[in-house]
Amino acid sequence: MAKPIRNNELDSGNCFRFNLAGLIVFSLCLMGGAALISAKIFTGHSKIPAFDDNTGAPDGRDKDITDHVGPWGELLTQNIRLERPAELIPKEITNPGTETWVFRGLNVVQVKSLFAANGLTRDEAEKALSPDRVIPQGNDTVFKPGDDFVFSLSPDKRQKLYGALYGKGVNTYLDYPYIFPKESIESVYADPRLNPDDVALLKKLVYANHNAMQLSDNEVLFGNIPTVSRRVAMGQALSRQSAVLVGLCIRPDTDIDKIASYWGRMANVHFDDIRPIMQALKELPNGGRVNLMFLLPPFAREHLYTFPVQGADDKTTMDCHWSTFNFSSVEPDNRFNDPDYAVQYIKNNYYQIDAPGIYGDVILLINDKQEIKHSAVYLADDLVFTKYGDNNSQPWMIVRISDMQEQYPTLKPFYFRQKTD
Repeated sequence: MAKPIRNNELDSGNCFRFNLAGLIVFSLCLMGGAALISAKIFTGHSKIPAFDDNTGAPDGRDKDITDHVGPWGELLTQNIRLERPAELIPKEITNPGTETWVFRGLNVVQVKSLFAANGLTRDEAEKALSPDRVIPQGNDTVFKPGDDFVFSLSPDKRQKLYGALYGKGVNTYLDYPYIFPKESIESVYADPRLNPDDVALLKKLVYANHNAMQLSDNEVLFGNIPTVSRRVAMGQALSRQSAVLVGLCIRPDTDIDKIASYWGRMANVHFDDIRPIMQALKELPNGGRVNLMFLLPPFAREHLYTFPVQGADDKTTMDCHWSTFNFSSVEPDNRFNDPDYAVQYIKNNYYQIDAPGIYGDVILLINDKQEIKHSAVYLADDLVFTKYGDNNSQPWMIVRISDMQEQYPTLKPFYFRQKTD
């Protein structure tokens, strides 16, 4: 999840032997099969195998491939999962630190009251915030919860306490937890790369949030996994994200001009550069398809399906808002790291609409305090371009709107369209 933006104003060959009779029968079968295949290919409006060599993905027999027709043309989509490469697993996973919570503007007594009001008894709060775990720093209180406290929390208590601490800047992973919609957490538990002991640790630390499961105690989890290789395996499993691969069908009867009217209006999308390949596919007997990446602006095309690589001196917060409002850029504008600037930019350049329907519309997910907690760019049908959170474990993806909203079950969507001169 991104920094909150307040919206107060707005994978051996075989040898076969035949005798003469068998050879004749075999040849007849081949001829019959060829005739049948030819009939299938050249009769009627044959179905294009989904994701052929143009995209390098499986053929149309895949049950996850679906067809979407609209003003955007004909889109074929396939569910995929993205996972962070082992080479890009960050130091906080391979060499985890100590979990630390910082309560800004609260003294120890106030923190104890906060704990007691959100799932803990007074005695539990008193024991948790013992002097050896608390460091007063001016008006702030620094708390090192320790493994024993973290593992002592029941799922219900963790849910209530962490829910109360969410969004208050107490700890990065309390504000930006790993989120596992629906049954996706089960795919992590079943990952054959993971040591059973590590899976058992994970199960003790996840907690529910509506229809999703979350993980916030990253340092405790990885600090209790004894080897780097096992920590890397867990980091990869946790980074897995559901995304969508999209291809645009070009058939012999496709109206390319109509497609251009939808996709070509986006800034820095030069449709005339793409038209020749579309025309070439149109002239094939059964057409073909173009990966949707060709219809994205430079920033989105370069980042799509990749994970962030951030240098030590790079202060850029590559969150959802930075990604949304740089979508059509050639070079990213880092002013979108500033929530106030982003809000003013929205006010000056967008107006609210009832539902997204045009390439480039923006979806904002807002909490009950009128803070913009997530944003995405509408592409077509039920598809958006987005990135979850500001950490390096999250890739840029195309996802379905419904899947995105499951990541943020308590937030309400609002839709905006860019003003035209």
